[in-house]
Parts: sequence; C-alpha cells; structure tokens
Amino acid sequence: MNPASLIRSIDALLPQTQCGKCGHPGCKPYAEGIAQGEAINKCPPGGAPTIQAIAELLHVPILPLDAPNGPVPPQIAFIREAECIGCTKCIQACPVDAIVGAAKQMHTVITDECTGCELCVVPCPVDCIDILPLAEPAATAQRQRADQFRTRFEFRNARLARDEARRQAEREARAARAARAAQAQQSTAAPADAVQAAIERVKAQKAATPSLSEQQKRLKIEAAMAQVALKKAEAQFDTYGTSDLKAQVAELHVANDKAQAAFKAAMDVPAEGPVVVDEAALKQAKIAAAMSRAQLSKAEKAFGDAPTAEQQAQLAELRAAVEQAQQRLDAAQGAPSASEGMARLKQAKIALASRRAELKSAEQRGADEAELAPLRQALADAEQALHAAEDASGKEPPNLQRIEKRPVDPATRALKTELAYARAEVSKLERQADADPAALAQARERLATAERALAEHA
Repeated sequence: MNPASLIRSIDALLPQTQCGKCGHPGCKPYAEGIAQGEAINKCPPGGAPTIQAIAELLHVPILPLDAPNGPVPPQIAFIREAECIGCTKCIQACPVDAIVGAAKQMHTVITDECTGCELCVVPCPVDCIDILPLAEPAATAQRQRADQFRTRFEFRNARLARDEARRQAEREARAARAARAAQAQQSTAAPADAVQAAIERVKAQKAATPSLSEQQKRLKIEAAMAQVALKKAEAQFDTYGTSDLKAQVAELHVANDKAQAAFKAAMDVPAEGPVVVDEAALKQAKIAAAMSRAQLSKAEKAFGDAPTAEQQAQLAELRAAVEQAQQRLDAAQGAPSASEGMARLKQAKIALASRRAELKSAEQRGADEAELAPLRQALADAEQALHAAEDASGKEPPNLQRIEKRPVDPATRALKTELAYARAEVSKLERQADADPAALAQARERLATAERALAEHA
C-alpha cells in the first residue's frame, strides 16, 4: 500500500472530531504521523475501538490508550443563549463551522454538525458553553457521521485559505500602489516620505482630538452598562410580557436616563466661564418638576402601602417622569455632574437591576436549584453593594429619597430580603402543576414566618 492510500485508510478509522487531543491540529495530520511510525494510541475520542481497528490495519500490537483523562465519550456543545454576548470567538474556534451567529448577536450550535471537540469552550469569555454527553442512539449516530465531519473540516480549511489568499493579494495591491505613489513623488521632486507624512497626519489628528478625563471615561462605561441592562430587560418583556417585567423596564429606563444624562453633562461641561441661566426655561422646568412630584405623591397615597403589580408599573412610570423633570431642572440651573459617591450609587443600582433580570429569566425558563442558587447569591451581593453605596454617598438627592424608601437599619434589610426570597419560592411552587404539597406548605410557612418577623420588627 502506497503512503497516500495508507494515510487515507488510517484517517477513515479516526472519529474526525478534529479535537487536537492527540497533539495534532486534526485527524488527518495524526493519520500522517501514524503512517510515519507514530504511536496509534493517542486518540481519546476514538478510544479502544479505534486503536484496535488501526492495529489490525497496520498489523501491529494493540496498545492501551495514552491519555491522562481517559477516553472521551460522544458529546456535543451547548450554548446558554441567554448569557451569550455575541463575541464570535467560539465561531472562529469551531473546526467544522457548527456554530452560527453574528457579532453582538446570540450564537447557537448546530447539533447534527457538532463533533464535541470542546475547542469552543476555552475561548468563550463569559463561560456560557457546556459540553453535554450523548446517550444512545444519538452517540452511535454521531460516530457514523465521521465522513460528514471530515468534509466540513476540509471545506472550512479551504475557505480560510481562500480568505487568506484574498487578504494577501489586497495587501500586495496596496503595497504596489504605495510604491507607485512614492516613485511618482520622487520623480517630481516632491518632498519626502509618504509613510512619514501619513504618520504625522495621524499624530496631528490625535492631538486635535480631545481626550476624555477619568470621570468622563467612568461615566461613559456606566452609561453603556445601563443601556445594555435596559435592552436585555426590554427583550425579556417582549417575550414574556409580565407586569413585573414592565415595572423592571420602567426602573431601568430611569437608571439609563440618569446614566446617559450624567455622561452628557460631563461631556458638555465648559472649560471655564460662568454658567448662563435661561430664566424662562428655568421657571418652566421648576413648574414641570413640581407637577410631576405632585402626581407621584398623589398616586402613592392612593395606592397605599401594598400596590398591585399594575399600580407598581404606574408608580415606576411616574417616578421616571419625576427623574426626567429633575434632570431638566438641573440642566436649566446649570447643575454640575454627579459626585464620585453618587456615581458609585448609580452603578450599584444598575448592577442590582441586572441581577434581578438574570434571576427572573432563569426562574421563568424553569432552571434547577443548582443554577438558581448562585444567581440568588449574586442578587444578595448586589443588594449589599447597593446598601454600602447608599451609606457611602451620605445622602441621596431629594428625588431619589422619594423613590427609594429603603431603611438604613441592617436588621430590617435582612428581614426584607428573607421575605422577598420566601415570596419568590411560594410563587415558583404555585406556578408548578406538579409541585410537592409538602414543599408548598413549608414555603408558605416560611413566608408567614418572614411576614410576622418583619411586622414585629417594624
């Protein structure tokens, strides 16, 4: 058997996962190594059956698998789509183009094309990819698609080679144009080097562009985070449409408006000179702020201490209107940007809203307790961070004091947190058709105990 035929025969016996666990960048390079005398026992996905088949083909002794973690069973990758940020790093790493998606868009795995190579796990910056084992008959079906995996791997390599050749041709064309331009300049006695002139132009452009201060950079990051949290909550509201999500979207609108206004105010601050106040605009802003505060106060009195979900949504909208009116009033008065403590407080509120949205999304898709526990802990940590930011800021602006009516007492905070967890547990069990009656009774008892404890403390 000639070498080329031998390599093809060995390659046909390999599982074509293209995982690289054998030390080669693919199954065919490993087949070439075996044909040149390399050991036949370095393929964890193939395991003992592949070693035996290659030994029979080459008429060599059967060796035990040489892999520190043992054989790798049939498996596939699964992307937790709610956590995907659309970075495309897993798409670039997949050797068979089994992941679809686009930049800043959700990615997903084509199950029938995935080889379970695990190469997409390490590049993921948010660790949202799981490797799931396959049971029969799916495991056998995956091994029978080895020829399909090989074809996709070869097509991907050919595509990458074409793209690289195109980019190289473009680079050479640009270099040729630059060389011709330089030659033309030299022939006409034009001054100097085109590359140096381009460098000088870039330096001049950078010098003309004002750089952001540390505070402006921080506010820009906070504004971006607030916008991302708002878009995520709006997407969930479009999907589920619950009143809780509506109230959450309204709260995030407030946080986003504040973050964007703070960043804009920081970018618009003049270098020097007095602030010119438009008296007419200031008077209108004061009237609008007073009217919005009066509407909010009237609604709070009418809805009482225990508003319904729809009333909470209305209150959130009124609070958003109060915030916008206050921001316009601050702008009309020429108010300065937020202090460092207030900026940290805003960031803590945005983080808390994001944690609430993540926990709500996990509960709605029926996540198990193993996934919910860390999300609840993250929510509790975000609440503690918010309390710490409130204490560090000293006091909040008058409009925030009306909106956020949290007591400073740590014991009251702990009791309210316990009450919120108890309510969430009861609500989750009541939504389940096959809920355990004993567990539901225990959850209701926990809720009653939390309510009594908070009432006694108050």
